Amino acid sequence: MNKLVRKYLFLITSITSIFLSACNLGDGIMERNEEPLASAYANFQELNENYRSTHFEVKLICEAQGYPHPIRVFPSINKQWIIEADAEKSDETQGDYIFYKLNGAGNITDTLYLAYKGYWAELIDDFMVFTNYEEAYYTTWPLDGDTTKRYFKVLNADLNWSADKVNQHIENAKANSKYWFCKYITNNENSYLKFYYYQNKQWQILWQKVEGFQTVRDEESSGRYSVEVIRTGETDPHLAENITYLHHHRLEKLSYSHNIGGGNPGFDVTNWRGKAFFKTSVNDRDFHFFEPNIAVENEQSDGNKNRFYIVSEPNASAIIFTPLIYKVPNSFAFYTSDRNKLYLIREKIRSK
Repeated sequence: MNKLVRKYLFLITSITSIFLSACNLGDGIMERNEEPLASAYANFQELNENYRSTHFEVKLICEAQGYPHPIRVFPSINKQWIIEADAEKSDETQGDYIFYKLNGAGNITDTLYLAYKGYWAELIDDFMVFTNYEEAYYTTWPLDGDTTKRYFKVLNADLNWSADKVNQHIENAKANSKYWFCKYITNNENSYLKFYYYQNKQWQILWQKVEGFQTVRDEESSGRYSVEVIRTGETDPHLAENITYLHHHRLEKLSYSHNIGGGNPGFDVTNWRGKAFFKTSVNDRDFHFFEPNIAVENEQSDGNKNRFYIVSEPNASAIIFTPLIYKVPNSFAFYTSDRNKLYLIREKIRSK
């Protein structure tokens, strides 16, 4: 090969390198990793409704757009589960909610749509309790699917009881009622305690006028009877204990930003983005998945704990990636990493 040809090839190679570098700079990618993915992770899939497996079924069980309200899951009676989601899709449906009832196998057995009519709905074992300023009623939908309204018995509505009588009644009700909770309200600069309780198969409300508005303590709230097991939209950069981080396959080196909020300035980071691979288990069988577009960070000041962020594109703001899974013993699991989506994962029937 003569010198002229060698010079020509060198020139072409140099121009090509400069062109490729310019392209990379143009799209914000500083460097690309050409190393192939390790074979151990070749069969991992992204965890979404397109997940296909010989051993598992992955189902998008609930999707909701009602920001900022999360999708929440509650244990219910008879080994059932209730999913609560904001049903808002327009101004006309603002405040509406939808509930799904699941049996022990993870199948939806009933659906309840509640248009907002000024009531707050709360789950208390057999009952769905509805309260507003003036009145309250309940149904037994969690127990038997019945949505018939049954109204509370109201005591001291005219506020004629003495303070001693009211206080004694409340103490007795607290000691002898299966359920009780409080709410404080204000109307025309007057403050009231509304004491709700279930006794002798009857829901009742007792009114009491009080001095100044007060805050209900957690141990007196209705929420203590319906403790959620998982909710969408949580933001914790550290991995949950029941999910194991396995590997990060680097793909592109780029810059992105962290927005701290609260008036504090953000900062930029240069890091690798790629696929993050994880392992958990469902019904004692290993379950594998990956998440794309993940940057992994760790710092000595944080005990070198891995933190996971979704980076959608170069120079974008990083979004905390928080995968959460709740495992129903000897059955299925709920999974979420997205504010708007809740998945159900269950094992396919094993052949004997």
